[in-house]
Amino acid sequence: MRRIAEFKKTNHPLLHALKPEEEKLAFVEHNVVNVLTNRDQKGRRVLLVNCGAAWDPKAVSSEQLFRVFFLIHLVAQLEPATQINGVVVVLDFDGLSLKQVKALSPSFSKRLITFIQDAMPLRLKEVHILKQPYIFNMVWALFKPFIREKLKSRIFFHGMDMRKLHKHIDPSDLPANYGGDRPPINYGGREWYPCVYNYIDHINQWNTFGFLPNVQ
Repeated sequence: MRRIAEFKKTNHPLLHALKPEEEKLAFVEHNVVNVLTNRDQKGRRVLLVNCGAAWDPKAVSSEQLFRVFFLIHLVAQLEPATQINGVVVVLDFDGLSLKQVKALSPSFSKRLITFIQDAMPLRLKEVHILKQPYIFNMVWALFKPFIREKLKSRIFFHGMDMRKLHKHIDPSDLPANYGGDRPPINYGGREWYPCVYNYIDHINQWNTFGFLPNVQ
């Protein structure tokens, strides 16, 4: 809990009094972050992030993207199955260009990795990186210095080979977008944003957590 409080204090301007309605446009107008409606074969929640051409950093900044992640994790931690089985993140870098690389700055990289490793009260079981072009090496060079061995051992690179992804997530639990047996994804943040907003009381309560004045 102390590490979470320290992270919130360090990132106070970014996370202070965070509310879903303030990030509503990032959710409903831009399909950058998505969540599978089903869990995988191990009961894990699967988060999809479109980090390539589908993401316009001018419309959704890296700071907004992080706040969306933060709001989703606040809701996910209320799910007993997610608490037990953990989460899997799929990063789709299809069409990645310099526009997205510039938005994934060293400061964003450090903040995100620090959050995952030190301040996220969820079990991150695997991270799968898909469809990454050669330019992705620039992104990896930014993130790599901050990643400890435990997290590094859970990161897998698949490129365009979905069969490699299927070794970790059964095709029966994946949409056709990723070589799976389920129908192609036909929903986005507009459909599941209400699921986040329904927990506004929990989010408001979480906003009050942290260090008491003059108590460290």
